[in-house]
Amino acid sequence: MTETSFAQLTDHFYWMSPGPPDRPSLGAVVGDQFTLLLDAGASAAHAHLFRAALTAAVVPLPRYVALTHWHWDHIFGAEALALPVIAQTLTAQQLALLATYEWDDVALDARVHTGAEIISCADNIKIELPAPRQIHIIESTLTFTDSLKIDLGGVNCTLQHVGGDHAADSVVAYVEPDRVLFLGDCLYPGIYGVPTWQYTRAQVLPLLDKLHAFDAQFYIEGHGDTVLTRAEFTTLTTRLRLAADLVGEYGANAAAVLAAAERAGQPRDADLIETVQDFIAGLST
Repeated sequence: MTETSFAQLTDHFYWMSPGPPDRPSLGAVVGDQFTLLLDAGASAAHAHLFRAALTAAVVPLPRYVALTHWHWDHIFGAEALALPVIAQTLTAQQLALLATYEWDDVALDARVHTGAEIISCADNIKIELPAPRQIHIIESTLTFTDSLKIDLGGVNCTLQHVGGDHAADSVVAYVEPDRVLFLGDCLYPGIYGVPTWQYTRAQVLPLLDKLHAFDAQFYIEGHGDTVLTRAEFTTLTTRLRLAADLVGEYGANAAAVLAAAERAGQPRDADLIETVQDFIAGLST
């Protein structure tokens, strides 16, 4: 499971791309005084892979790790990192809950049965961490509610709570002066506590406004294989906003929504169809 790439994106930012089975992007912000990691990874192996790449690049040892949200693939590596954890208050609450769970196959399957866990996540946990597994959830050391600006020396990283359908606790990290926006999974649909993946206009539209308020040049998604330029990010969010607006206008009539999207210049591809279906699913929320 090493099908990832590692690169120095800007003067102060290093990025490890996502990999199988569901490993997310990891980031490192390097200042004159210390290094801050963004997300802890899906396992000890994932965290060690990132640390090894940073060491090979002669990056100073990190002092903290900040989490973008509570989902397993972003937090399970925290124990191996052995660093103080910075988390939004809702994330901290979820970490405390997850710390009470058992993580063997029987416990995972039981939570899938009750709806507390998603089968795809349980399956990926079993691949990333084959049985028998011991998972220790590391709870937060430092919490914040709305935002936290961290001066690393010559570079600042602002952690901003933005929420969204995917996770109510979603946080983005904005790196200045490098103009990097580390998005985590905030732009993805909701997956927990819903019968099917879904977007809601009430969550997506304010989220897009918040993200566009950052004067970023580079955008990194939690499970995106490439770094997006500002133009590419605008293309992505324009499509999301259009889908939200058209579902608001035409409701659950997918054919009408897709036809209107085509008239607005959007190709009717698999991504658009899925996005529209997700917004339609969110109408019942």
